[in-house]
This record gives sequence, C-alpha cells and structure tokens, in this order.
Amino acid sequence: MTPRQHSDTDTRLEGFEARLQDAFAWANDHGREIMVGIAVILAVGAVAAGVYEWRHQRQEGAQTELAAIDARFATAMGSSSSDIFVAEPANAEQAKKAREASLAELDAFIAKYPGTTLAALAGVRAGELEVDLGQLDAADARLAKLADSLDAADPHRAIALRLRGYVLDQKGQTLAAAEVYETAAKIESYAARAAIWVTAGDCFARANEPVRAIAAYREALEESPELGEQERLVERIGVQQAKIDATAPPPAAAPPAAPSAPASSSDK
Repeated sequence: MTPRQHSDTDTRLEGFEARLQDAFAWANDHGREIMVGIAVILAVGAVAAGVYEWRHQRQEGAQTELAAIDARFATAMGSSSSDIFVAEPANAEQAKKAREASLAELDAFIAKYPGTTLAALAGVRAGELEVDLGQLDAADARLAKLADSLDAADPHRAIALRLRGYVLDQKGQTLAAAEVYETAAKIESYAARAAIWVTAGDCFARANEPVRAIAAYREALEESPELGEQERLVERIGVQQAKIDATAPPPAAAPPAAPSAPASSSDK
C-alpha cells in the first residue's frame, strides 16, 4: 500500500497533540503551584462575596435606622408612625422639641454613614427640619455642602438644590434662589425637573429678570407640555414679554427728508 501523505490538517492535529502533552507534563510538574492558585482564586471569591453580603446587610441596617428616626419623629409630633404626612401639633413647644431631637438623630446618622445615598437623604431631611426651626443660615450651609458633595447628574443633588432654592428665597435672595432652581432643573435624571423650571421662572420674574423668566418657562413647556398647560405658562410668558416691551427704548425717529434742490435755469 502506498503510505497516505500528511495533509495540513494532520500536521495541525499533531502540533496540537504535542502542545497538549506538553501542558499535561507542565501541570504534572507544577501541581502544587496550580493548587495554590486555585485556593487563592477561591479565597478571593469568598472575600468578595463576604464584602457584598456585609455591604448588603449594612445597607438594610441603615434603612431600618433611618425609618426608625422618621417613626420617632412622627410619634413625637403626635402622629402615627404609619402616616405619610406628619400633622403639625397645636403645641408649638412640642413641635420644636420633636424637630430638635430628630435633627440630632439625623446628624448622628449622617456621621455614621458618610457618603451614602441614605446619608444624602438624611441631609435633605435635616435641612427641612432646620427650615421649620427657622435656622435658615444653617440649612443653606448644609444644603450647599451636600449639593457640592454629590455627582453633577445625581437626582439627589436636584432635591438638595431645590430645597436650597426655597431657603434662599425665604432669606430674600430671590435672584440667587432662581439661579439655584435653574441649576437643579438642568439635572436630567430628576423626574420633576419641569416643576423646578416653573419655580425658577417665577423667581426670575419676581427678581425682575423677564428674559430669564421666559427662558425658564419655555424649558418647562418643552419638558412637560401638560404641566405648561396646567400652569398657564403661555400666559406667564406673555406677561414677561410685555414687561420687556414696556422697557424697550422707543424706535429711533426717521431722519428728516432732505430739502429739494432749487430748480436750475434750464428748468425755467
């Protein structure tokens, strides 16, 4: 019989078998190193799983703590802990003490879980309490610091800025409030940004900035035509445009007509 010639496929198979045999030989010579490597991989996986579980449990624990703070505040105000809205008690001193106690608890929570989403929410809640207590400067400083610490696209930043805009407006800084509202409304991840545009427009209008008020109202219209119709933004834009027209300088008078040239002798 004529011996069969080796094809390219046979050559590749022989090369693969040779490499496979070499690999088995190397594994046999380095079995201890391989087992150590596998053990390291398993150990790293176990550590990662443990870290995840710890973080998950810590997150759940933080949520429980924050909910407990809210529940204690509601009870101290004379409401049920299951109520969505906490009613204002008739006793002003009771309300003041409840807010001060809850504010202290929130500050302790923020210190315990710094840099977390729940800490950011607690910061906003603390700012609300400071506003209710009349501590506007403290609320302004807290919310400004909180907004600066959050990512530019974080919706929680919009919440902090929205409340800070309210604080600035209460302090009589209407234009600054409008600009903070405007910054909050530009955060696209915040679902209620159309409403913030409306508030920004109102503040610009009260700050006698009709051009910026119109721009804000138009942003709200583009974001939510339904809200624009509810808030009658087209009419508000018309009011602001009337202000612009009223302050616009009158059109320049047309130059007087040039006198006609005297008739020449040839025209007589």
